[in-house]
Amino acid sequence: MNIGASSACFYPMETEKSFQLLCENGFRDIEIFFNSPSETNASFVKQLKAIKDRYGVNVTSVHPYESFGEGYNFFSNYYRRYVDACENYKRFFAAAAELGAKFAIMHGAKFKYDITKEEYAERFTRLNEIAMTFGCYMAHENVVDFSGARPEFMTLLKDYGKENFKMVLDVKQARKAGVLPEEFIRAVGENIIHVHLSDCTQNSQCAPPSEKGLFDFGKLFTELEGINYKGKYIIELYSDGFDGIEDIINSAKYLENIMQSLNIKR
Repeated sequence: MNIGASSACFYPMETEKSFQLLCENGFRDIEIFFNSPSETNASFVKQLKAIKDRYGVNVTSVHPYESFGEGYNFFSNYYRRYVDACENYKRFFAAAAELGAKFAIMHGAKFKYDITKEEYAERFTRLNEIAMTFGCYMAHENVVDFSGARPEFMTLLKDYGKENFKMVLDVKQARKAGVLPEEFIRAVGENIIHVHLSDCTQNSQCAPPSEKGLFDFGKLFTELEGINYKGKYIIELYSDGFDGIEDIINSAKYLENIMQSLNIKR
């Protein structure tokens, strides 16, 4: 399949079981969401790599479970904690390197933080430079109620990081923030390297992509093709919003049919 999926879809299923479930069902591009400190230990990462190699899949990215604390750890006015947090995140970058992932994903700080926007951008840029020494990037995601929820903030980060700045576009988070995905595409399009996909209905802001959904995936794909997007499309859902692996498989097929109708080859 050309559409990938995140292991986060099946939380709280254990990470390795969720990863293997996606591998067994034909997904070839998979994001791994770490859920526990021990999952970055070398022995556990090697276990994940063994699954990866067995099925011949591509691990697109890793997602630290510490997203909830990134504002406190990286973007407070206590600088020493920032230095220590950068050292701590090296374990995620090392895991990414071992698994062949090209980036790790950051949510960042909530809207209220103690430093200036410019200091935030400088710190994020330096953290990304550390990630690059491991052969990956630290990519910033747009998350509702967080600093990256608006395109203007991503533009600020881009101004500091230049071509090394990377963004993850999550359509459900844009939806929740009342922002159209194309606003991010127009603001920092060439710096978007990963896209999280989900649909919506009248009753849900995050649903499996399907004919029943309201989101215009054709428009999204066309916009991204227009900026020569080369990254992966990853289905990322909340586990209480679908029934099982068949829903994810059917969503991938639905999205691939849309791509084929637009003559998009990946």
